Amino acid sequence: MEAANDNRPAEFDARVMQYKQGLEVLARKLTKTKEEREDLVTDTIIYCLSHWRSFRPEGGFYNWLYWSMRGVLSLRRDAARRQLSIVEDPEGRLMALRGTAPAQLDRVQLTQTLAAMSERGGGVVIRRAMGETLPVIAADLGVTAERVRQIEAKELAELRWKLKREAA
Repeated sequence: MEAANDNRPAEFDARVMQYKQGLEVLARKLTKTKEEREDLVTDTIIYCLSHWRSFRPEGGFYNWLYWSMRGVLSLRRDAARRQLSIVEDPEGRLMALRGTAPAQLDRVQLTQTLAAMSERGGGVVIRRAMGETLPVIAADLGVTAERVRQIEAKELAELRWKLKREAA
């Protein structure tokens, strides 16, 4: 991503702000709530100001703003979908797809989940999710890599069972 200003002309900023009302009208058509509209307009303006070099005069300014807003909205919807997705990686670890910052509720749920795990098992799951290898964790715990894998598998099986039970 480019630097926020990177010698952006002041006229460009003023021109974007001249279209703010038009962006609000467009956002009203694309969103359901007032809060979503306000966030979409703000995010679009931020996006346009930080990507000002991608504007091409021959395409028309409003068209560029329109497609920028559609792109921002698409990214937001994709991120919202990804935030709810939990997948398993090839090694069988549960992983949340990245893309959005966790909300406060997510942090509460994570804290509750970790509290339900054993201290040792929860630590192993966290360390594996952060990419640490079995031998490194095994050396720290004074056990074999196979034992670390077993601890991780047990904790993940319990977590899957809890997630299925909560979903039902």
